[in-house]
Amino acid sequence: MSVNVFGIRRHGPGCARSLLAALAALEPDILLVEGPPDAAEVLSLIVHEELRPPVALLVYAPDAPRRAAFYPFATFSPEWQALRFALGRGIPARFIDLPQALRLGAEDAEDEELPPVAPIEELPGADNAAPPMVEEGATPETTTTVRIEDDPIGALAEAAGYADHELWWEYQIERRLDATDLFAGIAEAMAALRADSPPPTGEEARREAHMRLAIRAAQREGFARIAVVCGAWHAPVLVGHSTAKADAALLAGQKKIKVAATWVPWTNSRLAYRSGYGAGVSSPGWYAHLWDVPERHAVGWIARAAMALRAEDLDAPSSNVIEAVRLAETLASLRDLPLPGLGELREAIQTTLCGGDPAPMALIRDRLEIGEALGAVPAETPAVPLQRDLDATQRRLRLRPSAEIKPLALDLRQEGDRARSQLLHRLNILGIPWGKLESLGGARSTFNESWRLGWRPELTIAIIEASVWGTTIAVATAAKVRHEGEATNELARLTALLDAAILAALPEAVEGLLARVRSAAALAADVRGLMDALPPLARVARYGDVRETKADELLPIIDGLLARIVIGLPGACGSLDDAAATRMIESIDRAQESIALLDRDEGRAEWRGALHTIATREAIHGLVRGRAARILLDERILDEAALGNLARLALAAAIPPSDAAAWIAGVVRGNGLVLLQQGALWLALDGWLRDLDPDRFIAVLPLLRRAFADFAAPERRAMGDRVKRLAAGERVAAATLTDDLAGLDRSRADRVLPILAQLLGVELPRA
Repeated sequence: MSVNVFGIRRHGPGCARSLLAALAALEPDILLVEGPPDAAEVLSLIVHEELRPPVALLVYAPDAPRRAAFYPFATFSPEWQALRFALGRGIPARFIDLPQALRLGAEDAEDEELPPVAPIEELPGADNAAPPMVEEGATPETTTTVRIEDDPIGALAEAAGYADHELWWEYQIERRLDATDLFAGIAEAMAALRADSPPPTGEEARREAHMRLAIRAAQREGFARIAVVCGAWHAPVLVGHSTAKADAALLAGQKKIKVAATWVPWTNSRLAYRSGYGAGVSSPGWYAHLWDVPERHAVGWIARAAMALRAEDLDAPSSNVIEAVRLAETLASLRDLPLPGLGELREAIQTTLCGGDPAPMALIRDRLEIGEALGAVPAETPAVPLQRDLDATQRRLRLRPSAEIKPLALDLRQEGDRARSQLLHRLNILGIPWGKLESLGGARSTFNESWRLGWRPELTIAIIEASVWGTTIAVATAAKVRHEGEATNELARLTALLDAAILAALPEAVEGLLARVRSAAALAADVRGLMDALPPLARVARYGDVRETKADELLPIIDGLLARIVIGLPGACGSLDDAAATRMIESIDRAQESIALLDRDEGRAEWRGALHTIATREAIHGLVRGRAARILLDERILDEAALGNLARLALAAAIPPSDAAAWIAGVVRGNGLVLLQQGALWLALDGWLRDLDPDRFIAVLPLLRRAFADFAAPERRAMGDRVKRLAAGERVAAATLTDDLAGLDRSRADRVLPILAQLLGVELPRA
């Protein structure tokens, strides 16, 4: 009876290839792999032809899905190849790590002081521990000092004189041509490192104890040739270490919870270090290439790099490909390496294919070194009913999940596109953000939507969490909307929910929300809250018919809200500090956008009257008065002369400079081209600045800089030219220009003015 322990590092093609050769030579009668025993029921799916890596085992608590662990596998993962080797030959295979039922159950328990057993710190990257669920683009924390217990591979690399730990492993293991005694050497190196490491405690001690007990159980069952595949750090202590009684004592009294397991698609980006998954590899696409092309891999890699560059219309001639291959092989020879590695290939590609320019290498990094692979799981994989419904809906709508972020343009006049839009909106309501609705830079189109889709593995957890609301996407979304609508009395929140329910096509939820909106609108007294509630209602009223919803019931609610806003707005704008004034103009802008979007006469005159009251009332904060004046100017209610009068009053000598600067900040918000035409405003501003003493000028200068900072550079240049003309005597120049135009054929000019006004986006003054 023999126990053969193979210490490996996760996600290594060379290590996987050597492990397969060792298993073939051993011909074991049972395979034990460091992994979650909770996944025993789905382990057999690993040989299913439709289970295509990268994939991950997901073990989670059904009652609290956020308590979960992922165990990712790639094609080149040694454990993946070992399990397929065994199950494909009818050899029993088991996971032997500490069950997640115990690990997740101990999350809320206090840590116990456990007796030391052996040095236990696991090898980073060699363990099956779940990665943290992080956002795209996140990076792991780094340290400048490497401790043996944190990174044993790093310790070996530094001892060998390598600053790049990944590079050392690749040279010593992944590119090793002779794998004889490889695993014995790994175990010996790890044993030497563990000898100087602190003794294990806590969960890590329990994990190794559980693995030793599982090995002893296989021995009692009579298996003669036992193969154990584990993280390299654990290899020296799984056989002939501790006693069964001591190990059993470590595991006694542990809290256990109910868990479930399934397979989920994974992505290459989640295997990479840049995703924050510390047990990953920096270049999964490169490792996949090494696995698929074990010989002459440099030629294939550089050819793929050339294809990627050509796909982006970048030059990559065949002659440069040949030179790149030669350069990579020469660099490997100079560095006494058996074959070119990723470092040599990077240098060769940048030198020859990229002409020394590092910028295209970012494309090579994303497309090749990391890749955009998304795994797949078979239909037999256990899943919650909500996942099944989503899968069926995705197939019916021909929306295939992809790890690559892709744009999706939808025409809501088409039934299929409308259904896709409804699905994406429903998923967002459920907290499953597969798609992000892009901003269109203005009012929402009546029949177009632009999305960006990108599937992330952790969305599987969100689907499991959302299953509490129902077994289908439609039922679950409607239930969640109804629940959130009943749980709030805030009008703005209710109208936002109503907008979301309309977009998601949830007619039953819409009816209930309409009743809630009517009730909340009748009781709401906060003017800002009323204005913030208008935009969702306006969008629904304007675009509801395109999405096949009834919006007529909203117009009376909107009219009632607008009437109350008009009455209460001037009073609500009094006695505001700077922060409150900023919030107030944001709400006023939302109300103005809503009124413009509806394009109805009802309430518009009253709204403009309220703004006029605000613009002319001295007791109101200057920022709010200035913003009201600007809206009236854009609405053609104020002409140049009227705005000039307001400017002279707001910028009078008796007005504190800070109040005057606030008025300017309010009036300049918006289109800069319109401001350029307001000569009286610029003259008033020029006069105000000229009259400021140096100390006051210095005090208000930062306020003015912020006021004009949002304009585009061309607009700021045009404003500067306008100021120069003022300094040079704009009135004299204007009078001279009038004399020069005395012979102008005005009838011909009048025919040009409408076209010019349309190009500038302005309206001609009425005769």
